[in-house]
Amino acid sequence: MATINSKGIMKKIMLALIMAGFVTVATAPTQAMSETGVETIFQEKTNIDPENLPERVKEAIQNDAAVSSSPITEAQQVTKDNQVYYVVKFGKDAEGNDVKKKFDATGKEIEDTGDEES
Repeated sequence: MATINSKGIMKKIMLALIMAGFVTVATAPTQAMSETGVETIFQEKTNIDPENLPERVKEAIQNDAAVSSSPITEAQQVTKDNQVYYVVKFGKDAEGNDVKKKFDATGKEIEDTGDEES
């Protein structure tokens, strides 16, 4: 008759429960506090070629004296809460700060609230 090693089984069960906890934490969506409680934020960023920016965004950049002569160093399409917008980086300004602007698909500049990482 085979003996059951209860310590070995308990270790395996505990390890499985710990791993299940890690998987649950790793796949949980980001949550942020708002005035009305907790809201879930889903955000997806995709690097795109500046040539693939929407025409209206490219026109807005060309008509913006602050950045029209600056080369685009990076462009991203961001989808957040079912809204699509574009983050465009132009390099550094005279003080060495990154120059970045956000636009919606119609070319309207979106005020940067600073709650983004990019």
